[in-house]
Amino acid sequence: GSLSKDQIYPMKLKGISICYSALKSALCGNYVSFGVFKLYGDNHFDNVLQAFVKMLLSVSHSDLLQYRKLSQSYYPLLECLTQDHMSFITNLEPPVLLYVLTSISEGLTTLDTVVSSSCCTSLDYIVTYLFKHIAKEGKKPLRCREATQAGQRLLHFMQQNPDVLQQMMSVLMNTIVFEDCRNQWSVSRPLLGLILLNEKYFSELRASLINSQPLPKQEVLAQCFRNLMEGVEQNLLVKNRDRFTQNLSVFRRDVAEALRSDGSSEPCSLDMM
Repeated sequence: GSLSKDQIYPMKLKGISICYSALKSALCGNYVSFGVFKLYGDNHFDNVLQAFVKMLLSVSHSDLLQYRKLSQSYYPLLECLTQDHMSFITNLEPPVLLYVLTSISEGLTTLDTVVSSSCCTSLDYIVTYLFKHIAKEGKKPLRCREATQAGQRLLHFMQQNPDVLQQMMSVLMNTIVFEDCRNQWSVSRPLLGLILLNEKYFSELRASLINSQPLPKQEVLAQCFRNLMEGVEQNLLVKNRDRFTQNLSVFRRDVAEALRSDGSSEPCSLDMM
C-alpha cells in the first residue's frame, strides 16, 4: 500500500538514499575497472544500474529535492554517472532520460549549493558529450562506432525534446541575471555549451531581456551581451571555458548595474518556455 508522508522517508527513501551513497562510493572510488565487466560478459554492473533506474522511477521529483539526505546522495551519484558512464545515460529509455534531465533542471534552482553545483556539473558532462559528438560527425573511425551510436541516440533525443536544454539555459541565465548566484563558476561551465548548442535560442533570450527594458537601457544591455561572447570561440576547450567564465563575471556585474540604474521597469524573467 501507499505510505503516509510521515512514513515515506524512514520506510522507503532512507534505504534508497543509502543505496545511492553506496553506489556513488563504488563508482567514484576507483576500486574497480568497470569496463571489464562487459568484456568478460559479466552483467552484475548492468544489473546494479538497472536497479538504480527502478529505484529512481519510484521517487517523485519533489521528493528528490524535499529530502536533503536523498538529494545529496542522488545528485552526486548522477554526477559520477554522467562523468564516466555516459553510455549508460544515452541507453536509457526516453521517459527515463527525460526524468533524469528534469531532475537536473529542477535541481539547478535549489538553494542547496551542493545540489545545484552537482547539477551544473552533470549538465556540463552531458552537454560536452553532445557537443563533442556533433563536432565529430563525419569523422567516424571504426573504433569509435559504439561511442558515435551513443552520441547519436542522445542527439536524437534532444532533437525530439528541444525544450529540455532550452529550459535549462533559461534557468541558468535567470540565475546569473536576477538571483544571488553563489556558485557562479559552476553555472558558467554548462552555460557555454548550452549557448553553443542553442545559439538561436540564446539570441531569443537576449532579445527578451533587452526588449523588456526602457530604451535608454537597451543599448547598454546589448553591449553587455556582446562583451559576454567577446573572444569566446566555438569550442569547449579549457582556455575557452575560462575566458567565458571571466566574461560572465563581468557580464553579471554590468547587467546588475544597468538594471539597478534609473528607470522603474521591473526586469522580467528570461523564461520563455
